[in-house]
Amino acid sequence: MNFRAAPLALALLTAACAMTQREPPPRPFAATRWDVVLEMPLAGEAPWFRFGDGRVDGFGGCNAVRAQYLQDSVGARAIALRRIETGGRSCDPTAKALESRVLAVLQSVSSYTITGDTMRMSGSAGTIVLRAHPEEAKR
Repeated sequence: MNFRAAPLALALLTAACAMTQREPPPRPFAATRWDVVLEMPLAGEAPWFRFGDGRVDGFGGCNAVRAQYLQDSVGARAIALRRIETGGRSCDPTAKALESRVLAVLQSVSSYTITGDTMRMSGSAGTIVLRAHPEEAKR
């Protein structure tokens, strides 16, 4: 290879690397509406949650949901929810069972990660995957 062509090849290689698609920045944890990702669609409104100022509010699939949470202050992405409060509305048995499972997992979470528009919360009862609500993802 010609020594004069080497800088040109290096410049082209650098430009090609710069053009690779980058992952979008993570959505903010607080103030984003996070929709629960379900394996099968649910008739009616799917569960969702919004975190902020030490409180979580949302919809479990059958009832309104609210709780307080504690989050680490050093960026380790640790989190603990206090007792989750729900309404007493009667609903379809499938929606009620889904709500019970989602809330059991949410109650046990101890950590979370956010990649782009997806948040994964994990704990002793399993993992729950959430996505930023489509309207919020456009912001």
